This record gives sequence, structure tokens and C-alpha cells, in this order.
Amino acid sequence: YWGTPLPVWECECGPYHVIGSREELKELGDNVPDNVELHKPYLDPIKIKCPKCGKMMTRVPEVIDCWFDSGSMPFAQYHYPFENVELFESQFPADFICEGIDQTRGWFYSLLVISTFIKGVSPYKNVLVNELLLDKNGHKMHKSKGNAIEPFSIMKEYGADTVRWYLPYVSPVWTPLKFDEEGLKEVYSKFFNPLKNTYNFFSMYATTDNIDIDECYVKVEKREEIDKWLLSRYNSLLKVVTDGYEEYDLNKVVRNITNFVSEDLSNWYIRRNRNRFWDSELNNSKKSVYITTYEVLVGLSKIIAPVVPYISEEIYTKLTHEYSVHTADFPKYDESLIDLQLEEKMSLVKNLISMGRCVREDAKIKVRTPLSEAIIDSKVYNKITDLIPLIEEELNVKNILSEEDLTKYMNLSVKPNYKVVGKIFGAKLKDYEVFLSTVDINELNKEVVKFEDTLITKDMFEVKISSKEGFNVGVLDNLFIILNTNLTEDLILEGHAREFISKIQNMRKTNNYEVSDRINIYYSSNDFKNVIDKFSEYIKNETLALDIKELDLDNEEISVNGIKVAVKIEKNEN
Repeated sequence: YWGTPLPVWECECGPYHVIGSREELKELGDNVPDNVELHKPYLDPIKIKCPKCGKMMTRVPEVIDCWFDSGSMPFAQYHYPFENVELFESQFPADFICEGIDQTRGWFYSLLVISTFIKGVSPYKNVLVNELLLDKNGHKMHKSKGNAIEPFSIMKEYGADTVRWYLPYVSPVWTPLKFDEEGLKEVYSKFFNPLKNTYNFFSMYATTDNIDIDECYVKVEKREEIDKWLLSRYNSLLKVVTDGYEEYDLNKVVRNITNFVSEDLSNWYIRRNRNRFWDSELNNSKKSVYITTYEVLVGLSKIIAPVVPYISEEIYTKLTHEYSVHTADFPKYDESLIDLQLEEKMSLVKNLISMGRCVREDAKIKVRTPLSEAIIDSKVYNKITDLIPLIEEELNVKNILSEEDLTKYMNLSVKPNYKVVGKIFGAKLKDYEVFLSTVDINELNKEVVKFEDTLITKDMFEVKISSKEGFNVGVLDNLFIILNTNLTEDLILEGHAREFISKIQNMRKTNNYEVSDRINIYYSSNDFKNVIDKFSEYIKNETLALDIKELDLDNEEISVNGIKVAVKIEKNEN
């Protein structure tokens, strides 16, 4: 059948009659069966008697607009108000409806009009309007233009989850979306890849260690500070994500989760704690890193499930062995685990490390080459004292110094921003320039200093920074880090050793060695012998090597910071 017939009968004498129910049709109609089908064409033959002339009335030929059908959905699905009253009332009005902007005068409107007639209220609490999908240049897609996207081929290549995550990642759903295939690669790189890598890393070591996760539970207060930091960041994320879902702002949801997975979980926590996974003893530290990673991965699989149902299901079921993530309760954030002071402290550390790496790049000194020292402001140092070893390791510096007067290592000068203050001070510009040279930069940054009667704001001056000989400085807002870039012979040799270790680790991967396999290393190079002599134990510990021997090798040489070394590794079978 097709169409919902207009329930109006007409007579040749003029009057119309509107049928209001199946019962009324049976009462007035001619031999209407109990199970009469109320759609075309089955309703058309039914006649009813005209109350005016007594002749038989015929149904008008029109069908109801299909938007009336869809607009009746909340009521029609339960045959309300004739049946299922309690069930209907428990679900009405809907939390939200979602439809394209081009249907504003269709479904949105017909739902509202019909509900207003029947109930006197809106049938939905929220309306989420999808804008149009455009090509990457902002043009409408047309096959004739050759800019149309074939969705099934895209999903076949990248996966449905990637497409689902990409769409709200690009922009809020209520703004036009410029679809760019490069964006799919970006979200895969930023979100899916680090998420999968984190799960695979956890799974690999848990399997290797034959971990029973229930036996790894450690009370949060007894875990290490970086574990507490991750749990704080996760619960802060969960708080933001919960708000995002409740606001129907999926852009807020996916962007915050992406940043957490990429930066906090994968690039920071897992990378910083690999040695704890590698520990041969299942001590409190190893249990803590396992249970913390497990809890966060399980929680993440739940909060991403509404957007990416497949990868969330795979991770959740493999971790928990439960039926499905989609039948699990959505997690609730634990306010007691949120430590904003700890998050701020770790953020400070990460910024210092990021700045330090930039300084190394500017000085063209690789991270694997150790430096003797880094200097930071004493006020900053005192805030992060317990995390200083972390900065030393990340920046590969031997020592972090606390300094009250950073001008020992760098020159600071404050100059007017002439574009901004030229019109303000005019003839007094020279006086303003002299005044700036006498003011504490920290006071200027607080925007509490006045020149005559004018408050000096940050856009009214520029800070020029230059490092002194042998030092390089990094700055972000009012945060400084200074690296001593003088390299001694010992520092250079250690840098070569670290580079050599990296090459050996890559060779292990190429040979498909297990993470626990022990190896022997053979090398040939007169120029590299002093590195091996000085750092052989360190190299063996880092590469799980039992022995390092010098032999005459004819295999291809590798370059270690410009030094040619012939290298061969083999698995130790003893």
C-alpha cells in the first residue's frame, strides 16, 4: 500500500464528513471488517451513509502529506492515545531530535504543529540541526562538478569510525562542514593511531607478564604522582565530555578526547612510564601503572562509544570480557580524583620541556646528546621540585639549577611598541622609553604600572630577549628556561652512545625480536671504540645485550652522528 488516506468522505449533495477513529468508520460504514486496513487502496471502496440526503458518501482521492506521517511519529508509534498511555508519557517529550537544516519546514515543523494540536506542548526538548556537507573548498557537492564524495568507498578505505569521528571533529554539526579527505588522515593520526598504540602496548605487556588485572589494584593514594595526574586529567576530561554530550556539542566532545588521548595518555603518560611496564618485578609501581592504564582505557572506551561504536566495542570487550560497551553505564567523573594543582604543575613541566626542546632545535643539538645543565626561575623551581628529575630526563640534562636572577644568563630589554603608543604619548615617547627601562618586567606583565596617568597594557611594550655566550634561552609568556649549550668531550661521547642505542633498537624491531629477547652486539669501527669502552654497560642495559664485541665485519655500515660503524646483532639462544 502507499500513502495515508485523507479521512474525509464527501457526498454529491455537498457535505463532508471527517472520520475520527476505526470505531466510527465501522459504525457509519457499509460492511466494514474489524481488521480494516487504513491505507490506500484498501480504504477507497468503503462508503458511508450521508446524514443529509441518505446517499452513500465516497472518500476524497487525496492522501495526507508524508510530513504529516513523520510528524505524527511520537504518537503513531504507540497508537496513542488509544493504547500504551503510560509508556508514551514516560518517553514524551523526546530529549532531542536531529535533522538537516533543509528539513526545518518539514519534520521539525510538522512535529511541533501536530504535538501542539494534541498535547499543547513541544514534542522535543532540544533540536540539533545538521548543516550541509560541502566539498573542501566550501562548494556544494555535485556529481556533474566531480566534487561529490562517494561515502561507501570512503568508509571502506578509512573505516566508518574514522568518518564518524571526523565529522564532528571538523566543526560543530550546526555549521557547514567542508569535507576534506586529508582531515580523515589527520584524525586517524591524532586519535585512532595513539589510542590503538596505547591499547596494543598495554595488551602486549599484560600478556607477556600474564597479568591478572584484579590482582593489580592499588589504592589511588598509594600510586605514583604521575598516575594520580593521569586520573585527574581523565576525570577532568570526563567532566568536560559529560557537559559536551548534555549540550549536544560533539565538537567539544571529540576535540577534548582527541587531545587527551594524543597528548596526555599516549605521548606523555605511556611514553614516560614504559620502564615501569618493563620492570621484571610485579611491584607496587608496576601494578599501579597497569591498573591506571586499564581504568583509563576502559573509561575511554565508554565515553567514545556513542560516536565510534566499533573500536570502543573492540577495546572494551577485550579488556573487560563483558558483553558489550553499549550495554554498560556511561561513567561518572569522580571529583575527589581531580587535582587541579597537580594538573597545573604538570602543565608547567610540559611547557618547560617543550620550550627546552625548541631551544635544542635552535642550537642544533640533538636530544640524545646530553647537556650539563638547564636553569629556571627559582619561583618556578620551588613549585615543581619533585618533578625536576622528570625534566632532566626529558631534556637529557645532567642538572636543573634554580636561579633568582636569570639576567646572569640572558639579556632582557623592554622597548615601546611604537605602533600602539606612538599616537598615545606623541612628544613624550622618549620619556616613555626611558621609563620602561627602569620598570620590573614582572610588574609590567601584571598590567598594574602607569606612565603618568596611562595604565600600561601588554600591547604597549615589547620584550627583547637575547642569551649570553654559551647559553640559549626559551620563553613562553613569562616562563623561561635556559640551556647551557657548551658540550664537553664526555657529553659528546654519551650522545654517540645514545644514538647507537637507538640504532640497535631499530635493528631489533627489523629482526622481529620479542621485547624480552636477549642479544649480542658485534661492531667494527676504530673511531667508535672509545664510545663502546666508556659506555658498554649502559648500552647493554638499554638494548638487553649480553655482550658487545669488536669484530671484522663486512656488512653495511650505519652512521652514528656522522661516525661510520659496521654493526651486527644476533639473538642470544642460551
